[in-house]
Amino acid sequence: MQQCLIYLKKIFFSDPYRKSIWFFITLWILTFLFSDEISYSGLYYLILLVATIVLLFEKCEIIDNENAIRKRFLTYFYVIFFLCMLPTLAVTLVFSAVGISHYDTQRWHSTWPSSKAGYIPSPLQAPKFLPESLKVISSAEVIGIGGNQRYLVLDGDKATISRYEETVKSNAWYTFINGRDKDTTVEVLNSFTYPKDKTVLVSDIDNYYEIITIQRQNWKLFSWLIDGSQSVGDDPNEDFYYSTRVSAEKYVVYVVYNNFDHDQPRVIYFMFNPERTRMITVDIDMYH
Repeated sequence: MQQCLIYLKKIFFSDPYRKSIWFFITLWILTFLFSDEISYSGLYYLILLVATIVLLFEKCEIIDNENAIRKRFLTYFYVIFFLCMLPTLAVTLVFSAVGISHYDTQRWHSTWPSSKAGYIPSPLQAPKFLPESLKVISSAEVIGIGGNQRYLVLDGDKATISRYEETVKSNAWYTFINGRDKDTTVEVLNSFTYPKDKTVLVSDIDNYYEIITIQRQNWKLFSWLIDGSQSVGDDPNEDFYYSTRVSAEKYVVYVVYNNFDHDQPRVIYFMFNPERTRMITVDIDMYH
């Protein structure tokens, strides 16, 4: 045991390559810390793993045989590493910048409308004030060039949904019935003035929404290697993630926040189906 500890101490704390080994340890830590924000491709993990193993093997060879140091190993190593890593990261970031990045309901907290800067009143901040009986059906974040949109679908019994709707209603700015086009009737709930163009309140809500579900047995290696995610389609037999389109007409929509007078438009909707068994949150944040 003591010999093992001495060997590990030499690997991580003795020259040469000590700084490089700690560089890779830091890189692994940062990778896992930002894994919720960036869908790293499988190729990225593969390159990082191979590079780490090669460096450790080189260091172990030096410890076992001091004459095993190869000339310019570190220079060649980092040139090859970054030649592989930088293009892979670039592809990863491009795929992360356009498309859906979050599917898993395990990570639904990231799709809840952000409460930073006071956008969300405290009674609507999740998960602290969210009824435990609500079940997360779908969670997705669509990231585009001009901004991102977060969708969260929750189901529950009528009594629970109705009670939560009262909380939303008391904190909302406006409300309207989804599905109407030109004759949309917008109701002011909490004494806010109308925006100059009333259609900005309803223009971002579609007549349908998509429930994204997971078929883990249809895991696809190629797409994971390239962009870190799996394909999305409407056939559960073909795609790892697939989406089901559901009509959102007749849903009651509450506008909780809309900074239509600012340079960076942002609007947050809470939607309830007519039966009050389903609630949808839509958080649209556009940046310039």
